[in-house]
Amino acid sequence: MDFLRRSPAIVKNEYNCFTFIIHPYNVRRMHMDATKILGAAEQRFAHYGYGKTPMAEIAEDVNISVGNLYRFFKNKEALVLASTEKLLSAKLEEGLLAAASATSSCGALRAFLLASVRLAHAHFADNRHLSELIELNNLRHREMLLSYETKVIDAMANILEEGMLHGNIISGDAHRTAYLVHQTLLRYNNPISLKRNGLETLETDLHDTLELLYVGLAC
Repeated sequence: MDFLRRSPAIVKNEYNCFTFIIHPYNVRRMHMDATKILGAAEQRFAHYGYGKTPMAEIAEDVNISVGNLYRFFKNKEALVLASTEKLLSAKLEEGLLAAASATSSCGALRAFLLASVRLAHAHFADNRHLSELIELNNLRHREMLLSYETKVIDAMANILEEGMLHGNIISGDAHRTAYLVHQTLLRYNNPISLKRNGLETLETDLHDTLELLYVGLAC
């Protein structure tokens, strides 16, 4: 069979401590296994907390040995990091997809922010140990959070630049404006706030805040 004659591929998961030499047809299976492990870890962290979740129980949930689990993730902290990066990437992707379908720059900005809020609220609403995970990320992975923040600001700046180009938004420093808008709307990026408030309340507040901002942006 053709796939058996393909050259091996060297694949290193950035969260693990091993390098695998595998054939390409196994790459997809490894990705599926890692995703399954992450899902099990997220459920454990949400219901029992980071500190009270041993790696052995995560391995048991996905029916693999602890040794095999460590082939994918070198420790629990690596699982938290991978889970957070997955969520942030999904938020950004959902926001960009929503913005792309909007018919105006102001509509794109609203769609971008609403999509992010909805996804994050769904993720955080039932997490009983959210503060523990937030503290870990803030203490150990601040650079990752700041990198995501930069990507969000850049995305909003692109939306604003498009509006300025078409005369829908007053001309100015799009990136500086995006930064200020982001700072104004930090509540909607705060996991604790997303957990404590209902989605309807958050969406209404976001809508009203944007209406005030749009007056200044001349949308």
